[in-house]
Amino acid sequence: MVPEEKKVYGDTTQPLPKRGQGYYNRKDKSDLGEHFVAPDGGWAWLVCVAAGLSNLSLYPCLQQFGFMFRERLIDLGMSSSQVTAIINTNPAVSACTGLLNGPMFRRFTFRQVAMAGALLCFSGIVLTAFCETFAGYIFAYALLYGFGMGISVSASSLAINTYFQQKRRRAAGFSWTITGLGPIFLPYLVTFLLGVYDVQGTVLLFAAISLHAFVSALIYQPVRYHLAPSTAATAAAEASLMQLEQQPEILCAHCALQRKREPGGIFSSQYLYQDDDAQRPGYEIIEPGTPMLSRANDGWYGSKLSLSSGRMRFRTVSSSKDLEHMQRLHRPINEEHQQQQEEEFLRPNNFRREREESILESKLCCSCAEQRALYASLQTEPPEHNNNNEAESLNPDKMTFVQKLVTFFDLDLLRDITFVNLVAGLTVINFGELNFSILTPFILTDFGFDTSQITVAMSLMAGMDITMRFLVPFITEKMSWDNRVFFLIGVVGIAIGRSVVACTRSYMVILACFVWIGLCKGVRTIFWPLIIPGYVPLNRLPGASGLQLLISGLFTLFCGPFVGLVRDRYNYSVTLHCLDALSFAAAAAWALEALLRRHRRKTLS
Repeated sequence: MVPEEKKVYGDTTQPLPKRGQGYYNRKDKSDLGEHFVAPDGGWAWLVCVAAGLSNLSLYPCLQQFGFMFRERLIDLGMSSSQVTAIINTNPAVSACTGLLNGPMFRRFTFRQVAMAGALLCFSGIVLTAFCETFAGYIFAYALLYGFGMGISVSASSLAINTYFQQKRRRAAGFSWTITGLGPIFLPYLVTFLLGVYDVQGTVLLFAAISLHAFVSALIYQPVRYHLAPSTAATAAAEASLMQLEQQPEILCAHCALQRKREPGGIFSSQYLYQDDDAQRPGYEIIEPGTPMLSRANDGWYGSKLSLSSGRMRFRTVSSSKDLEHMQRLHRPINEEHQQQQEEEFLRPNNFRREREESILESKLCCSCAEQRALYASLQTEPPEHNNNNEAESLNPDKMTFVQKLVTFFDLDLLRDITFVNLVAGLTVINFGELNFSILTPFILTDFGFDTSQITVAMSLMAGMDITMRFLVPFITEKMSWDNRVFFLIGVVGIAIGRSVVACTRSYMVILACFVWIGLCKGVRTIFWPLIIPGYVPLNRLPGASGLQLLISGLFTLFCGPFVGLVRDRYNYSVTLHCLDALSFAAAAAWALEALLRRHRRKTLS
């Protein structure tokens, strides 16, 4: 009997999928399993440093574009609109790569994507050094360098968000602190290199520096290599225990009957059967704490019981099975038919809860293995009656082109109003920040300041920025405010500082404003990459961040030239006021949504 049970068990039982440390989805690299726990330490800190160094080596040509190419673009005879178009097309292309984030990170790891992005950035910067036309700058600087920049930064951000969960805020602060070192010393470095190697040689040197991003990408190992064994084992054990608790106990007829007759079961009482007095029926002893009247003590049942009593003995019988067995041993043959008709009245108080015991007529054996195998097979089969609509919607053969497009690019996220509001706010805020950062040398030059004054102002702002980036994670660690609140504090502070800059021409006031802007910029920079990851789950993060970058890129692409038009028609002061208005509008939209949701919660409660 044992070999058969083993054979049946082996043929019908399927192994459970591993969801612990060894889980790996080859088709979807972003799928880390249901019980994934971020390392939050160890190799994750090397990834944090590598992400900062990667951004530090890639950003110089974007941040110092005004310093490096200002004189060269003027010599080539390009207008302000063309310069603005070049400046805005680069981040627009970078942001448009976000549309590929969802499918790209499902197919490739963030290390592979970061390596490809570093090579594209290097190629774009090298070609930019030899460009002399507007179309050449659009192709080399905006398209190649912008595309590589977009996928590389996305890979670095995803790596940090994957390796960190509890310490994500601190990791983002350290990473962006390293990135913020560039604006401190790069203006001095660019000024020195331009005097020695001219524009072309300086750009080629920064192309060589950008290759450090390729080395940093090698640090982005798959996170499953660095999961803590105890954490993975604990998560797997908890998942197995939860599954066992949710799974009902499966017993065959034989084991179910034996379970009933165990001590504490429904048939575990003792029945005292007394034959010396036909007028005194037997009674049943029930365990303490279970108040129950024996049905055999009822008058009608007691009369029926006395009819079958022909023995003059008092005996104690344990369980209904032993009682019936002893009655069968002493049963007269000629009373067989009569006894079969009356045997249902001889059962104890809970006889209706037990079915006919066929164990006396045909021998039963344990078949729990077969029952469990049958249950497992039923569980693995898809519930067709419940998931017909879902199966039809996920069947590629029955999906329309629009449905396939929505599924492939995760466009269903746009149905979430909060997500749309977050994306819209981040888009207009980043548009204003980007234009102010790139146009700062042009703005200060238009105000009449020389190169040394501009360098001091930008370095001072960068120094305050990096100082705040380092301190913010420790200052806000004990504060329970949402990331969006800190982000809006930084954004509103920057907008106020820019408004003051637009209204003054005093160098000391501008320096004070740049100190204030640098402090607020540090707060904004730390919490900017935490807005979307703090709202969407990790498995939807590539698609969500990709949509945000795409919308931001399209907005920058179409609205970027208007910045140049405003500058040509008015001046940089009006341009700054327009950028500040966008930031205030985004902050008002977020605050309005928060107030409406709070009012709705109070109304529902």
